[in-house]
Amino acid sequence: MENLEEYGEVVDVKEGEAYVKFSRTSACGRCQACGMLNSQNEITVRVPNELDASVGDMVQVSIRSKKALGASAIAYLFPLFMLLLGVVLGWLAASVWGLFSNADMAMALFGLGFALISFLLLKIAAPLYNKKVSNVYRMVGKR
Repeated sequence: MENLEEYGEVVDVKEGEAYVKFSRTSACGRCQACGMLNSQNEITVRVPNELDASVGDMVQVSIRSKKALGASAIAYLFPLFMLLLGVVLGWLAASVWGLFSNADMAMALFGLGFALISFLLLKIAAPLYNKKVSNVYRMVGKR
């Protein structure tokens, strides 16, 4: 998978990092590698300011699509996995082990509980995970 390159406008510069705003283009294809949701038309990302860009500059940013898509996969698939695990454990607790009289309620509560736990775990692991997926964005040109 190759890197994507897009042009964006620098909207802020702080401590060696530029905040670059991208607008959705027709070529974007809604792949979400940059992190832009289908419902969004703009996104602002933090990029190391390697080219000493200033506010208002248009810069070319390379997006490492493999890292970006990997980050998205973890952010979406882990909560889904935990939700399904909770539903299965709720079913086991009610139907197999007989701990609850209402299997549907147990499945719903366990599913939601495990989904909430997954979001908390992702929040706790964010500093470690951010190191792993850092450098998704790299400033490669300025016009």
